[in-house]
Order: sequence, then C-alpha cells, then structure tokens
Amino acid sequence: MKDMKPILERELSPMSQSQSKPSLKTRIAFIDEIRGFCILAMILHHALFDIVYLFNDSWFMPLLQFAESIRIPFVFAFVGISGLSSRLSHSNALRGVKLLGIALGLTLVTWLVMPEELIVFGILHMLAFCMLIFALLRPLLDKAPTWLGIVICLLLFVLTSNVGNGQLGVPNLLYWQILEPVMQCEWLFPFGITTSGFYSADYFPLFPWLFLFLAGSYVGVWFKEGRYPKWMAPKRIPFLDFVGRHTLWVYVIHQPIVYGILYVIYNWILA
Repeated sequence: MKDMKPILERELSPMSQSQSKPSLKTRIAFIDEIRGFCILAMILHHALFDIVYLFNDSWFMPLLQFAESIRIPFVFAFVGISGLSSRLSHSNALRGVKLLGIALGLTLVTWLVMPEELIVFGILHMLAFCMLIFALLRPLLDKAPTWLGIVICLLLFVLTSNVGNGQLGVPNLLYWQILEPVMQCEWLFPFGITTSGFYSADYFPLFPWLFLFLAGSYVGVWFKEGRYPKWMAPKRIPFLDFVGRHTLWVYVIHQPIVYGILYVIYNWILA
C-alpha cells in the first residue's frame, strides 16, 4: 500500500491537470483560421478599392462602401490576434526587425512602381513597431496582472483613438486638445498626427493600434497557460489555416496579383 501512494498521486493529480488544459506544443488552429479569414477580407476590400478608384468602375461603389462599413471589426481581430501571437513567441525583436524590413521594402516598391498608391506607414509598419515595442517593454508589461493589463490597454486605445483630429480623451465626451505646434509636426505620422500634405494608401498609426496589440498580448497570457477551449486547437478549415499561417507573404504579394488580374480583365477581356 505504501508503494501505491505515489502512483495514485501521479494518476490523479498531474493527469487530471494535463487533460484539462490543452498543450501549447501544437498550434492553435482557430487563431490561424480567424487570421486567415481577416486577411482574405482585407484583400477583398483592396480589390474593390482598385476596381472603383484605379479602374474607374463605379458600379462596384456600393460594394466598396459596404466593405468600408464592416472593415473595422476585421482589423480589430487581426491586430488583436497579432498581439496574442506575440505573447506565444520568443523572438519578437527578430520578427519585428524582419517585418520592418519588408514594410520598408513595400514603401520603396510602391514609391517606384505605383506612386499613387504609396504606402508610408501601413499595417505592416505598425505591426513591426508593435512587435519591437512589445519585445522592449515585455519585462515591464509582465508585472501587471493580466486582467488589469487588458483594461488599461483598452482604455488607452479609446483615449488615443482621436489623435488624428487633435484630441486626447473620449471623443465627444471628455478630451483635451493637442497643442497646435505638435499637430503641425511632419514627423509624427507614425503616431497618428498628420499634416495636410501627408498621404499613405494604407495607414495604420501606432496610436491607437499599439494598445489594441498590447491588449491582445495580455489575452495571450491565458493562451500561453493553456487556458483556452479545447475546440480551438484542431484544424477545421485547412485553406483558412494555411492562409493564416502565411499572412505576411499573402499580404505582400496580393496587391500586384490582384492588380494584374484586374488589369487583364479591364484592359483585355472587357476592352
């Protein structure tokens, strides 16, 4: 009986705990599938934009307006999941540097090839800086309880959501005007402050999106601890899972492919 005690403890305690919490050794397919769905929605939005404004087909304007009206929830999900994924990664600084290099390359290509579609500070630039900032501040961020970190980050998201209009605070309720000399600074566009001459075909400043990214990173604490529903782990939609695993390259190459297809349709097939 004495020898049975450690066996019973091993059977009852560790086994029950491991079965109640999914393992992080396998990817959480649901995250990849949601990310894949979001990037496909983003590509559809970009395609409609090209059709209406680059190929002058106003027939698709109602569809573009509808896409614009539902765009924000997809962006919220994509940025939040990016923050969550960063919590599960141990190489955010390296990933951030690589992504920033790709983002700057995209800026150069659009400047040389499609200056009318110049991307100065798009979603890739924003995510790259978010990764770098998270990597730098991670020891400090880890000191806050998870729930408190989420609340503070979401509050900061709201307070900085109207920076582009010169306000800090809750829009139309309680806010402070940003000083005019600050609003006239041409080099603050990464933070949402732009002057009249600024243009970026894709524009996602750090304020307020950094704080949504960081809120997602706090949610990632629960996922890292295995505190997520078991149904999220298995793969259900392979195509979305594949796109979600390769969102960076899908995003980088989609615009020339979409533009090329539309060019053939409008200049050869429908000409």
